[in-house]
Amino acid sequence: MEFRQWRYTEPNNIDLKQHCVVMNAEGRWHDFHCESSWKSVCFDVRGPNTFVLVHNLMTWTEAQNYCREHHTDLASVRNMEENQMVNNLRPYGSFIWIGLFRVPWKWSDGSESSIRNWNPLVPLALEGFSKKCVVANFSADGQWETLDCTVKSAFICYRDVVPVSKRVVKVRLEKSSSSLDLNDPVVMENLLKKIKQRMKDQGLNDDIKLSWKKQSDGKVFHKEEKKTKKRRDEL
Repeated sequence: MEFRQWRYTEPNNIDLKQHCVVMNAEGRWHDFHCESSWKSVCFDVRGPNTFVLVHNLMTWTEAQNYCREHHTDLASVRNMEENQMVNNLRPYGSFIWIGLFRVPWKWSDGSESSIRNWNPLVPLALEGFSKKCVVANFSADGQWETLDCTVKSAFICYRDVVPVSKRVVKVRLEKSSSSLDLNDPVVMENLLKKIKQRMKDQGLNDDIKLSWKKQSDGKVFHKEEKKTKKRRDEL
């Protein structure tokens, strides 16, 4: 979810040249001219402080370059807690640059996630930042490291997963032969195939997955005992 903390009436882009964002005394955001000089707050993945105030007066681009050279990037603010942390660093009576800019509105580090898992033992490669990509080093518990984007490596894909619904249905079967063992794996597999084919013939989705649910004793089927009704004598 995109977190935004705009001041009332902002962003207004009055002269169509207000493309960068500052934070005011109330922790609210204004769009502002990128060429203006303000103090700034950097984001640093290696700590000990996540956010670092830079007292030098700089333009937004100068502040971005400074943060990338000495820390990680200009501060990205993705929730109210982070917004308060950044505002606590702001000098009294001054605006400060944060990492939001208009392309359309986008964070300086280019991401939409607040999750970070950098490897603290490996220096973060900042030179040629735009040409650096991120890898997960599974020999270091999946922690992140930067790598030249031209290096060939294994990769992991992502796709949206459709929510799965599960239903349990109780079935009653009559054996055609007394010697037939319904708990035989081969028999159970053939039964599933026949049930699925019957469902398909009735127009149900072919993607349905069927499986047998085992009872506490490890078996699926149990012989049903016939219940006899006792008639109560009337007095």
